[in-house]
Amino acid sequence: MKVRQKISLVAVSGILFVVLVSMILLRTLFMVYAEKSENTIITQDFNRAMSIIHHEESSLENSVKDWAYWDDTFRYLDGTYNNYVDVNLQDSTFTSLNLNYMGFFDLKGDTVFAKTYGIDEAAESSFKEELFQSLQTGENYQHLLSSTTPITGLLMISGKPLFISISPVTTSDRKSPNDGVIVFGKFLDQKLLDYLKEVLMVDIKFDTLQDPEIYELLKQDNLKVPFKDSIFYIKKTTESVESFAQVLNVYNNSKIFMILNTGRPMYHDGLVIIKYSSAAFITIFLVITGLSLFVLELLVFRRIEKLNGFMNSVKNKKNMSETIYLPGKDEISNLATSANNMLREIAVYYEELKINEERFKLVIKATNDGYFDTDLLKNKSYINPDWLRYFGYENSEIYLANNQVLKIIHPEDRDHYLTAFNECLNGSTENLIVEFRAQKKSGEWLWLQIRGKVVEYEDSKNPRRLIGTISDITKRKNYEIENLYLSQTDVVTTLKNRTFVEALLEKADKCLLCQSWIIMGDVNGLKLINDTFGHPEGDRLLRMIGEILRKCCSSEDVPARWGGDEFIILIKDNQADYVDNLIWDIKKECCNITGFPTPISISWGRANKDNLNKDMKAVIKLAEERMYRNKLLESRSAKSSILSSLEQSLHEKHIETEEHTRRIAHICVQIGRRMGLTQEELDEVVLLGLLHDIGKIGIPEAILLKSDKLTSDEWEIMKTHSEIGYRIAVSTPELAHVAKEILSHHERYDGSGYPQCLKGKEIPKLSRLLSIVDSYDVMTHTRHYKEAMSIESAAQEVKDCSGKQFDPEMVEQFLSILLENPSNFNVG
Repeated sequence: MKVRQKISLVAVSGILFVVLVSMILLRTLFMVYAEKSENTIITQDFNRAMSIIHHEESSLENSVKDWAYWDDTFRYLDGTYNNYVDVNLQDSTFTSLNLNYMGFFDLKGDTVFAKTYGIDEAAESSFKEELFQSLQTGENYQHLLSSTTPITGLLMISGKPLFISISPVTTSDRKSPNDGVIVFGKFLDQKLLDYLKEVLMVDIKFDTLQDPEIYELLKQDNLKVPFKDSIFYIKKTTESVESFAQVLNVYNNSKIFMILNTGRPMYHDGLVIIKYSSAAFITIFLVITGLSLFVLELLVFRRIEKLNGFMNSVKNKKNMSETIYLPGKDEISNLATSANNMLREIAVYYEELKINEERFKLVIKATNDGYFDTDLLKNKSYINPDWLRYFGYENSEIYLANNQVLKIIHPEDRDHYLTAFNECLNGSTENLIVEFRAQKKSGEWLWLQIRGKVVEYEDSKNPRRLIGTISDITKRKNYEIENLYLSQTDVVTTLKNRTFVEALLEKADKCLLCQSWIIMGDVNGLKLINDTFGHPEGDRLLRMIGEILRKCCSSEDVPARWGGDEFIILIKDNQADYVDNLIWDIKKECCNITGFPTPISISWGRANKDNLNKDMKAVIKLAEERMYRNKLLESRSAKSSILSSLEQSLHEKHIETEEHTRRIAHICVQIGRRMGLTQEELDEVVLLGLLHDIGKIGIPEAILLKSDKLTSDEWEIMKTHSEIGYRIAVSTPELAHVAKEILSHHERYDGSGYPQCLKGKEIPKLSRLLSIVDSYDVMTHTRHYKEAMSIESAAQEVKDCSGKQFDPEMVEQFLSILLENPSNFNVG
């Protein structure tokens, strides 16, 4: 095939390829965009539909709570109000509450009373039976009886979606124990479905896994689209999009499916656009192709044919004195000039090659190593045939281009090889000495050593020829690698040892822009295990911890044994969230391990290299300090006895209960996590919650336990407990880091607090948080001098004191978390 034909073929093929790729890309981009847009619309429709459904559920739940916390209902289930049904459960009640079902069940789960409304008599019996079975097989009926709140959601009963709300029954003051359950239910009727269809402009219905279409759909993973806490199955045709969304029922089971069906106008409009744009695209490229071929004919094809004819003439006549002239300054003219120069030099080089070949034959007889001769001008190397055969390339050319040589060098060693090669060529080193791995044709890797020297230069002193020897050093390198492994590895855990990590820390100190983290861990109770069960058991524990660290750490992290019962993890270029999550993952893995005399417990501390800690020694020191602080909170830690002793003294002296301090610590942690506090701050807030009132140890019991209002002198004495607590914490090294927060926990945001009258952000952040939580807990729990307030009243009181006693921003976050789910603040 002629060059003209080849270039024309390449040009046409290239342009055709561009056209096809462009069309495919255009269609693909549109399909991706359409897919994304349609999925977005589906999720929006789902969210809007669920919002309406949740509103209906909320309305139903409010109704059931009104009846469940009614004294008459309680007395009815208690058997002391026999006329309850006749008085209250008329058809008008169902009409006003928009209900289809109302049922009452006793503590055993037996039906006390159940009535339907608006349901065919033929279906009423099966409806009640199916609903009763659902209630009895729900998640733990006895657990529901002990609950303080109703559960509300959807159920599929008789093949139709039913809103249902189930609530335990108690008295209006909610102090009596629950004596049964009340159930309200209403069908998701056609009126609501029509309303959803009108709002969302899509067809909507509900079904279960009993539908064969849904059952088959769940088997098709290619239709699954995850979205937040839900999973969509989207089935598309050219005319419509049908989406199936799993909806949690009242028992938090994904057994109900919401089915949305809508058309695909965007898809059809896009196909029309693609059709016309593709036609225009092809027309334009056909015109460009014709013009390009015409220009190539004039400027390239005819001149290449002339050069080709000249080269054939030289080949046939063997006359290297001929020359060719092609006017111009382009690559073809340069090629003609290069051809003339090449012909003049071929004869000279041919004779030189014969001399070199004879010399190489003499060298190979004098040594067992291989040898090479690199022509730096031609960028190729000669390697003696014996070594080529040794590498399995017996039929290859004995002259190899340098890029061919690079291909058999291990990727990790290529830069090292090229650096040594270039340093020899530019004169930085006199001799070339480099070690690297190379692969035989069989796939086996060998360690080679090349020793060479530049032996010939051009007139301009540029290197022209490099010659040297090749040696197989695989045995020596394997021995060195084995020794290096043993010197860097802990023999018990097979993790890296302290020597290896210290070398990495030196490198980290030199890297000014590196974001390095250190995690220090101390195994709690290792000495006890060694002393009690023997060192083999302790070593088994250490090996298990090593396996956990390897499992949880990424390939970029460096877990190591620091010594004794201490471990260290070096993390490069990562964020605090990753570090905290890693510590959390390790703790969870430790909790899952069994088979040891005691649970695996490790105290952790972490720190990073920043403006305050610029060298890794300071980072390690800070990580160790935080680790020892964390050790205070570990129940098996010896240092935790300090905390336990102080807590016991406080509870013995003060009327405040242990449950109060534990609740304070628990709620502070819940809020602190939502506020984005670091793990160190969370540890500090736990200590602060447990010991913020430790100064009351120094207050006389007559004042602490006085039920009447304190006198002004007594109140002044009481206020000194913050300063007493501060002095206790400062004098205890393990608690000194929370001393300032203990001192400030009675400061007020408006500056009217004590003892320093701090104002606004001058008050430590953790003290501002504790002030809100402490006040809330006191208000919502009974004391010897007052009754407990309701959650709603306490929340309103906190809101009223925002900006006066409490930090407004923290109040907003506190109330947001409280209103989402008050059970978050319950200590189990």
